[in-house]
Amino acid sequence: MMKKLSCLILSTVFFLSLKAQKTTPLWQDFVSAKAQKKTPILPDFSYAGYNFSEKEIPSVSAKKIFNVLDFGAKPNDNLYDDDAIQKAIDAAERNEEGGVVFFPAGKFLLAKDNDSTKQIRISKSNIVLKGSGSALGGTEIYQDKMRINGRQILFKPDNNVQNRLTTITKNAERESFWVEVANAGALKVGMDVVLKHRSEEFTKLYFSPLPLKQEWTRLQGENGGMLIYEIHTIEKIQGNKVKFKNPIHFDLVLVKSAAFELLNYNAIEECGIEDIRFTSNWKTYPEEFVHHKNAVHDYAYEAVGMEYVKNSWVRNCEFQDWNEGLFIRSGYQVSVLNVDFTGKKGHASVHARTGYGVLIKNCHFNNAQHHGAGTGYSAVNTVITQCTLGTDQNIDIHSGQPFATLYDDIQGGVFYNLGGPEPGHPHHAKYLVLWNFRHQSVNEQHYNFWDMARRRNYSIALPFLVGFQSDRKVTFENVGINESQGHEVLPRSLFEAQLQLRLTGRNVAE
Repeated sequence: MMKKLSCLILSTVFFLSLKAQKTTPLWQDFVSAKAQKKTPILPDFSYAGYNFSEKEIPSVSAKKIFNVLDFGAKPNDNLYDDDAIQKAIDAAERNEEGGVVFFPAGKFLLAKDNDSTKQIRISKSNIVLKGSGSALGGTEIYQDKMRINGRQILFKPDNNVQNRLTTITKNAERESFWVEVANAGALKVGMDVVLKHRSEEFTKLYFSPLPLKQEWTRLQGENGGMLIYEIHTIEKIQGNKVKFKNPIHFDLVLVKSAAFELLNYNAIEECGIEDIRFTSNWKTYPEEFVHHKNAVHDYAYEAVGMEYVKNSWVRNCEFQDWNEGLFIRSGYQVSVLNVDFTGKKGHASVHARTGYGVLIKNCHFNNAQHHGAGTGYSAVNTVITQCTLGTDQNIDIHSGQPFATLYDDIQGGVFYNLGGPEPGHPHHAKYLVLWNFRHQSVNEQHYNFWDMARRRNYSIALPFLVGFQSDRKVTFENVGINESQGHEVLPRSLFEAQLQLRLTGRNVAE
C-alpha cells in the first residue's frame, strides 16, 4: 500500500510540475505563423546539423578501412606518427569512394617540431577519422610540441574559388525562401550558393534605431559593413525566381551602394571524426592560462579545423588540455555531437563562423576553456542545444555580427567576457535566442545588451530570453523579449520542437 501511495505522490508531483510549466506565447506564435504561412517572431532554427537533421549520420561500417598501422604508425612507441597518418589519409583520398582512416587503441604522437605550417590535411570528401573510443584505453592523438596558430588536423578543400553567379533584384522577407535574381542561367537545382552582401548603408538600415559606435570601425566606410554570408541550397527555379531549401534569416532590403550577390559555394562533404580522444602537451606548460596574455596562451595547441565542409560531423570525442579544440569555418550542415572538453584550462572550445546550420548538441564544456561553445563573424543559424557549461564560463559570441543564433536548454554559463576586438563589434546582430538557459555565476550580474559606454561586452542587438533561470540575481537592459524569467517553459528544447514540427507536423508542446 505504501509503495502504491509513493508512486501516486511522485506521479502527482510530476504532473503538477508539468502543469507549472507554460507553453510560451512565442512558441504559439511560431506554430500559428507556420500554419498560416506568415513570418514568425522566432527564426526557424531547425535547419541545422548533418543534412539539416533530416537524416541520421551514417554508419561507416561499409566503408573501406585504411588502418594507420599499415602505413607505418605505431601506438605507444614515443615516435612521431604524422607521416604515417598522412599516408593513410592520402590512400583513402585516392580511393574513389573515400574511406575510414582507422586508429586502433593506443597513443599516437604528432608534432615533432614547432612548425605551425605542418598539418594532417584532408582535402577530399568521404574521409572519416575513426578511433577505438575516446575513453581511457581507447584511441589518443597527442600533440607534443606547440605550433602557434597551427591546427594539427585540418579538413579543407584545395580549390575554393568563388565567383559571382547573379545578383538579387527584389527585397525578400526574413524567414522566407524565395529570391528574385537578375539571371538564373548559371544556377541549378541542388546547387549550393552563398548569399553575400556588405555595405555601410545596409548595416545602418539593419540595426536602426540602435546607435552604432564610431569605434566599431569595420562597419564603416566604402568597404565596411556587416558581412552577410548565408549559405543556401537551391530547391526550385521558376524563371528568375529561386527557392532555397533553408530560410533567409534577415530582411533583405536592396540598397544602392552594393548588390546582394549569389556566389558558388565549394565544399568537401561526408567527412567526420569519431571515437577519438585528442590531447596535447599544454598541460605541462609552466603557467596557468591567462586570456590574451600572449600567443602561447591563446594559440599554442590547436587541435582540429574544419573549413568549407558540408554534411560533416564530429561525434563521441574528447578534447583534453587544449588552447583551442575545434574550429569550424564556413561549415554547412555540420554536427558536433557528444563531445567533451576537459583538462587544463585554455582559450576556445568549439567555434563556428561564416557558416550556416552548425549544430552543437549534447556537449560538455566543464570550464576547460575560457570560451564555451560559440559563434562569430557572420555565422548564421548556429544551434547550441542540450549542453552544459561551467560556472562563470562564458558563451562565445565572438563579434563580427553573427545572427540568428540559438542557445537552447543549456545548463551553466554566463554572458560576460565575450570575445572579439572592438573594431569588430557589435558582438551579435539580431535574433540571438536564449531558450531555457540556466545561468550559473558566483556573483549577481547585470547585463546591458547595448551598452554604449563600456569598451567590451554587451553589444548584442535586442536578444530574446525565454525561460531564463539563474542561481544568482540577474537583471537586464536593452532586451528584445524577456518571457517567463525564472521559470522553465515548454517546449523545453526549441530546436527539437521546431524540427519535429517541420518533419512531422507535430506540436510537441500540446
